[in-house]
Amino acid sequence: MLLLLALWAGGWTVAPGRADCDDERFSAAAVAAKSPMAEVVPPLEAVRKARAYVETHPGTDFMMGSGNSMLPLYRDHTVIVLERVAIGQFQAGMTVVFVGDQGFPVAHVLVRRASGGWVSMGVNNAECDRSRVCEDNYIGVVVKAYEPSSSPLLALIESAAEPSPVAVAPVPAAKPLVRVAPLRPSAGRDRVTLASLP
Repeated sequence: MLLLLALWAGGWTVAPGRADCDDERFSAAAVAAKSPMAEVVPPLEAVRKARAYVETHPGTDFMMGSGNSMLPLYRDHTVIVLERVAIGQFQAGMTVVFVGDQGFPVAHVLVRRASGGWVSMGVNNAECDRSRVCEDNYIGVVVKAYEPSSSPLLALIESAAEPSPVAVAPVPAAKPLVRVAPLRPSAGRDRVTLASLP
């Protein structure tokens, strides 16, 4: 299973627009009808639910989005489930994931069919995307979405700080397996040598 974490400069970030798209708009009703609303779940459940969905639905995969260009439909860190459908089944208002002009996955809404592919844009963006969605850059259509109720990273940190309910037996002190020896007495740097110490 491929897990794409689009937390780097991709996801649903603001993409540079084209001058010929400045007045493009999409119907909010079309977006609501064609793009799934996100189910709000506890932060550590979003990936678990997406993984469970993918395991029972062959041909699907999931990724996590980053950015605000899809507000209010999808917030930062929303986990989306993708399915590859034929481009001929595209409809305005669907959210699709494609490789944008900067080489990263982008999740945006289809606005209209045009020469060279489909025009897309972020729900919260003022301009359309430069790249057209076509067979060469298309990854999948969003079929399910899970929005963490709070930051997944903070939840992970908080859960790590909580005491474990599992009893842990004390571990006897072991002899170190690493010895640090000076590279050169005057160099002031250390070198690590693997060795057993008596």
